Amino acid sequence: MEQRAHIRKGLFISLEGLDGCGKTTQIKALRCAFQREGKEVIDFREPGCTHLGEQLREIVLHSDSHIGERAELLIYLSSRAQVTDEIVIPALSEGKVVIADRYADSSVAYQGFGRAIGAEKVKALNDFAIKNTYPDITFLLEISVSEALKRLENKPLDRLEKERGTFFQRVHEGYEWLYQQNPQRFVKIPGELEPKEVGQQILKVLKGRGFLGK
Repeated sequence: MEQRAHIRKGLFISLEGLDGCGKTTQIKALRCAFQREGKEVIDFREPGCTHLGEQLREIVLHSDSHIGERAELLIYLSSRAQVTDEIVIPALSEGKVVIADRYADSSVAYQGFGRAIGAEKVKALNDFAIKNTYPDITFLLEISVSEALKRLENKPLDRLEKERGTFFQRVHEGYEWLYQQNPQRFVKIPGELEPKEVGQQILKVLKGRGFLGK
């Protein structure tokens, strides 16, 4: 059971899914939708956003050095702890809308399942790193593994995007596990639809839950 350790005045949204699922496009649209309502919006990507986070991003995604599975997880957790303290908690306490391009759930899917470290173990470490500051709602942009690999063709790839074979299938299974574990927070959106249709479905859910004006 997820717990929130901090009283929040703002709204915390995260977008998750396999690489290539279209999160970045939808975050731009979400930012505009909330800004039209006069909301102050903070969005960030993981890992990164803070000075420390950007340094860690360069290491974990673009370094030529061998990075072990546990070291990889701890790098992500370090970046996440920093962005939570420096950006997420302060912004929520000030009543802002925070939109995350990946957050704690990514490590459960990619390291817990993809790297086979274990979902519950990663979840416990996440709880500590983010002080139990989980999103109010998480949109899982669901695409197939074959579609994800297709969308990654002909583009520069980082360390995780270069993975092939059963890795992405395990990650896909990890997201399904997360969805089953958190049915109130997770909302599945068909990510293989046209971007405009994906955006319309996201806005419909937010309006239906009272997070966005009618």
